[in-house]
Amino acid sequence: MNYARTNGLSFRLKHWTAKPSWQMFSHNNGAMLGATTLVITILMAIIGPWIAPFDPAQQFSNRSFQPPLWNQGGNFAHFLGTDDLGRDLFSRLLHGARLSLMLSGFIVLVAAGIGVLLGAIAAFLPPFVRNILMRFMDLLLSLPSLLLAIAVVAVIGPGLNNAVYAVILVLIPQFVKLTQSSISQELSKDYAMAARLDGARPIRLLFKHIGPNIVPAIIIQLTFSFSTALLDIAALGFLGLGAQPPIAEWGTMLAESRAYIQYAPWTMALPGLAIFLTILSINLVGDGLRDALDPQINQ
Repeated sequence: MNYARTNGLSFRLKHWTAKPSWQMFSHNNGAMLGATTLVITILMAIIGPWIAPFDPAQQFSNRSFQPPLWNQGGNFAHFLGTDDLGRDLFSRLLHGARLSLMLSGFIVLVAAGIGVLLGAIAAFLPPFVRNILMRFMDLLLSLPSLLLAIAVVAVIGPGLNNAVYAVILVLIPQFVKLTQSSISQELSKDYAMAARLDGARPIRLLFKHIGPNIVPAIIIQLTFSFSTALLDIAALGFLGLGAQPPIAEWGTMLAESRAYIQYAPWTMALPGLAIFLTILSINLVGDGLRDALDPQINQ
């Protein structure tokens, strides 16, 4: 139990603890369903190269538009069917999951690292400078994330690497705003004021006292930003601004198959379903974390 003492007064530092939060999360059926689905998806993405029956770019010219196993004409060799070039859809979905999840995770971690650092610095800046920075962040946040990502890619050029840079830039303001506002709220509380009066320097105050109390908010933002990154990468790929063929990426797979939606609907339905289920599971986990880590509940 931590206390800050000054002028004979003691203030309890209420830090977040994981155990009651996990208990609340585990009792949320939707969150547990989402977590289970997400874990399975991540495991499939990790082991995908070893369990994929074919190379994602391998073409079977005599098996174009082979339907899935449950349709007439399907077989076990390509149980999810093939696309217009005879490429195995199951293999492409597995490699697409690996690429999409790895890129989204990288994007979120980089954006969070930069955004949290800038937000922490902004919280201790003079009010005039801080207000200018925050108004700029508000301006960026007022624009839809996909629209802003498209604008960035239009400036720096299409391609997978540039799409990654664009989504990172789009997500940074979310973490800057969240971190700055969370730290500012904590600084106004009794325990932070007591610690400052006790001589705590900003860095010590941030890491020892304030940091543990803003971790839940950052974790929740990480979850929803992961969903946003995944959707934006897929959308940029679909628009031809992200991953380029023949790369197996879910958004690019959607773009390649949209011309055949009436003739071979499974070529578009399967990557679309993969995107939908993954984003839905992430959002269910995010909602569960928000309920479990809400400081008003855990007090």
